Amino acid sequence: MYQQLREIRLAKGITHSQLSAMTGIAQPNLSRIEAGKVDARYSTLARIARALGVELVVSAPAVLTLADVQARMADGTRRLADRGIPPRDNEQRLEWKQARGVDTTVERRLLE
Repeated sequence: MYQQLREIRLAKGITHSQLSAMTGIAQPNLSRIEAGKVDARYSTLARIARALGVELVVSAPAVLTLADVQARMADGTRRLADRGIPPRDNEQRLEWKQARGVDTTVERRLLE
């Protein structure tokens, strides 16, 4: 779905900067969404779809295994460490991710 939004945006000749202005979503977040690096909320996808003038149709999501989630967490920990956020400071890491529109519900459950 994320790739389709990118293809529609490009076909309409809309830049990330323009789409950001149309949706209020930060340009880097739009890039991460289109690349499939984050699982965007439905409301975020709906804003993008509205701005692009298309209908949002959502099908059943793929099932993530625990191994998938752990791999994503490890990748995220590495990326955050690159930005100077210690891997053991889970609360700071989750707050950083949430501020950028990342749904941290599953991670929070795994850390309980």
